[in-house]
Amino acid sequence: MRGIRKLGVAAVALAVGVLGAGKSHALIDDPYTSYTQPANALVMPFDETDGHLTFFLVSNISGVSPTAGGFLAGVTTHWSYWSEDCSHLADVYVCLTLNDTVVVSPADVSAIDASNSPIGPKINLSGKRGFVVVTAYATDEICSDSSVRDNFLIDDAIVGTYTFASVESQASFGNDAIGLGTDSFGDFTELPGADYDRFSIQTFNPETLDDSTVVLLSLKEKSGSGATAGHEVGPNTANTRVDLVYYDNLEIPTSLPEANVRCAEFTSLKPGDGALIPDTISLLSSGILRMVNFTPDIGDDTGRFIYGIHGQAVGNFGGSSNMKYKLTGLLQ
Repeated sequence: MRGIRKLGVAAVALAVGVLGAGKSHALIDDPYTSYTQPANALVMPFDETDGHLTFFLVSNISGVSPTAGGFLAGVTTHWSYWSEDCSHLADVYVCLTLNDTVVVSPADVSAIDASNSPIGPKINLSGKRGFVVVTAYATDEICSDSSVRDNFLIDDAIVGTYTFASVESQASFGNDAIGLGTDSFGDFTELPGADYDRFSIQTFNPETLDDSTVVLLSLKEKSGSGATAGHEVGPNTANTRVDLVYYDNLEIPTSLPEANVRCAEFTSLKPGDGALIPDTISLLSSGILRMVNFTPDIGDDTGRFIYGIHGQAVGNFGGSSNMKYKLTGLLQ
């Protein structure tokens, strides 16, 4: 999961020209984010406000801790919970031996030891919503917290999924966790180091949505909590303003009111109060919500990035998708 640091767009074009001939199209991979490969850190939204439930599923599929004599088959994971208003809510350590899996509800948060038993006080985050960052660290024979190994990060270790549901509508939306790797030195969890100028959210016809939940996560490197703050991603507390344009299935653009993104924004594409689409604007087809003109430009600071998730349902049909990004160049 470690990022490719020195590959520019010209180098990518040269490689395509040398290795390919005739008609071809190149995919420039985002080496910083994965929804399929094991990572150092996972980021997942949660909603435990009235009428909503969330569950996290995290597995250690390849994480081991190096020792003087070889490896220990396991890691310790630091779970840091953050509110939508940027406040820090809770910290716990969960031991994950190799091939171990845990299921966690934000309404029942506690540390977990090597035998999968809860230890210490329980924390109930009912009434809250925000996101959790799960970061893998090296540990010892009894799966102590990260301080025992001087907060040594373990990359390519853990994978995760989450689901959040509305009790009233009976709609639930699941998705893969956002997987992030370490920087090239293994010192901290790294966010995308690239220029992106178009962020796109796909949607069914907004007028027909029975349920829609959009979560925008504004993250920052080295902004975790406590002794691990310099190693982990956390909330970006600075406000980012962004322009919104909706493209319908005839590619006709409709300008929407600008939005502000800070920490974790929970909103909707179902037209109404507090939604990204006001009820004074009628959009009558499926389409793309385009986010452009970020102020400040996220490309100005590679230590910040915005992720997005859209869960939607029309009747019994629904699903969840991640916000898509148009890459314009890899930073040197």
